[in-house]
Amino acid sequence: MPILRVWFNVEADLRQDFRLSRRAMHAVQRLLQTDQDHGWGQALEVLIYVYWLAHGLSYIVVARVFNVPKSTVHRLVNKVAKYICKNLRRAVALPQAAELAAVDEDVAQDLLDPQPPREPLTVNESSGNATRDRLAAQV
Repeated sequence: MPILRVWFNVEADLRQDFRLSRRAMHAVQRLLQTDQDHGWGQALEVLIYVYWLAHGLSYIVVARVFNVPKSTVHRLVNKVAKYICKNLRRAVALPQAAELAAVDEDVAQDLLDPQPPREPLTVNESSGNATRDRLAAQV
């Protein structure tokens, strides 16, 4: 399968096929890691899910790309999506009710007075918004 050749070629860029860098794909696989000892394998399940998500394709097209049954793609997409929803807080820190006003104010300010894009914050750098910094530190 050509798509798996891209995955197993560690020099290949995954962005065209999966819309993620190899580093990001490995991070997603670590976040979705389970103690599964049967089935298609966790790596393949995540590849199928991300490919489906990246392209918005029908199950039958993804099934042909990976040479698996359409029912398998359906089952894996639903399985991985449910696992993501169940474990969302491992990767995303949603604000608490008391923090929503500060977040709303910050978003509104960004919309009213857009700033030019800047370089990502370094590990110990502050964004100037205590709520945003605290939430970012939790992730």
